[in-house]
Amino acid sequence: MNTPNLVCVVDDNEDYLFLLQSLFHRWLPTYQVRCFVGGQAFVNVLPQLESAPGLILLDRHMPVMNGHQTLEHIRRHPLTATTPVVMMSALASAHERAGCYRSGANSFLLKPLDLMSMKDTLTLLCHYWLEVNQ
Repeated sequence: MNTPNLVCVVDDNEDYLFLLQSLFHRWLPTYQVRCFVGGQAFVNVLPQLESAPGLILLDRHMPVMNGHQTLEHIRRHPLTATTPVVMMSALASAHERAGCYRSGANSFLLKPLDLMSMKDTLTLLCHYWLEVNQ
């Protein structure tokens, strides 16, 4: 069972998470967003989830538990094993991107740098993964 309009965002930058929450609230109100500061915080909540989110946006570079390690936990958990995961990073080598795909990422994107690009990217991601790709 999943919650198709729930987007979980996992990132270590609290300012970035606040900005994403604001974008969802203003321009994408039909989607629920739940933010987690770091991969470990998300992994700790996995056993408590009653249903899978419709989409997980996951930062690649985080301390303690990086995005790649978090993704491996997501794919091993029965509830989120098939949940679409979009990895995002401000900078990533081809080797890092390939590793994320090998671990089960559905997509890998560079983080947009300006507000309107962020809005456009989130709109496209949510439309594709939560509406078109059912």
